[in-house]
Amino acid sequence: MKAESILYSLISVLKPFRRNKIPPEKKTRAINLYLHGLSYRQVGTILEISHTTVWEAVQKLAEAVYQPTLLAVRKQRNFIAVDETVVKINGEKRFLWAALDVESREVLAVWITTTRNWWIARDFILVVLKSCKGQPVFLVDKGPWYKSAFKSLGLDYLHVTFGPRNCVERWFRTVKERTKRFWNNFRARDWRRVHRFVFLFAFWYNFVRIHSSFGDPPGDVTEWLQEVIPQLS
Repeated sequence: MKAESILYSLISVLKPFRRNKIPPEKKTRAINLYLHGLSYRQVGTILEISHTTVWEAVQKLAEAVYQPTLLAVRKQRNFIAVDETVVKINGEKRFLWAALDVESREVLAVWITTTRNWWIARDFILVVLKSCKGQPVFLVDKGPWYKSAFKSLGLDYLHVTFGPRNCVERWFRTVKERTKRFWNNFRARDWRRVHRFVFLFAFWYNFVRIHSSFGDPPGDVTEWLQEVIPQLS
């Protein structure tokens, strides 16, 4: 599969796994099946490995791709859609923020916060700008926190209900299609583990998952590696 080939190339460079009896090809397939929506136990049954091995493989890769905290390379971007949605961690409501390049469909940043206000929105936008050249126009809904955030940064933004901003809402639906496996309620004592999972899912969406509109992933994993590897050395 093309997706697994991309994922295996990434793993070959990042080397997140220790050498053991389980070959990296099998761990690669395990991660891909898990991110597609199967549970740890289902993946373990299919590949005839323990569900703990699957869990460990997912966690190791999540830690490896999270180290540079960069989801997309820095390039010219014209329009960026920003939104947030509610998720649950151990039954408690949290907010998942996301920003997508409207044209390329790349996820530029994801965050999880306990609340939402203008200074959180401002800090999130600053993270998004790390993947941008020039001054893109941001497309947002009428959340009151955006007005003060963009004003403080001197950036252009538009209130858009439908149309181009739908790409970020479609991405949220893709995320929740995955998390419905555990009733959209993350069970983790450490919320940072949840954030790493969401980051890994966004990374998989950008560079591994085949986008139906393009016939390829939205981003180029080779470009990403060329940009982030120097940061990790």
